[in-house]
Amino acid sequence: MQVSLDQLLQMLMARLESLEMSVEDLKFRTNISLRMLRKNDNLDLEKVKQVVKEELEALNQLSEEEMDISEDRIDEIAKGIVQWIDNDLEELKDRLSDYQEKLKQLLEEEEAGNNISIASPELLKQLEKTHLNNKRGKSGGNKDNIIIP
Repeated sequence: MQVSLDQLLQMLMARLESLEMSVEDLKFRTNISLRMLRKNDNLDLEKVKQVVKEELEALNQLSEEEMDISEDRIDEIAKGIVQWIDNDLEELKDRLSDYQEKLKQLLEEEEAGNNISIASPELLKQLEKTHLNNKRGKSGGNKDNIIIP
């Protein structure tokens, strides 16, 4: 059986959409479950901090690179999780806005630092002439070095 590239892409896209729907369904169910635990006082900030610390320690043991597991980092992660569970949308929007602003600044800095200049045709002609002169031996003792005023 021969499958065209178009058919293969359609199958992959359908599978990807199915996986995306499954992930969204799992997120929805997880959110509901966590909010029920929070409302029944089975989930509080201290318990979340403890679990985050345990998870980071487990990841450190499994990973080749060391992760930052300082108390400040654990507090920050735990507070973010509790705010997400409490559905504190204003705080989440503020944090997302701050994150997007920092990302935008980093991208602007990266673009400014990676400026690629293209040589003008005149400069290329000068370099060619200098290179030809060097090969012919007309430039004296400075054969391999190119110095352009």
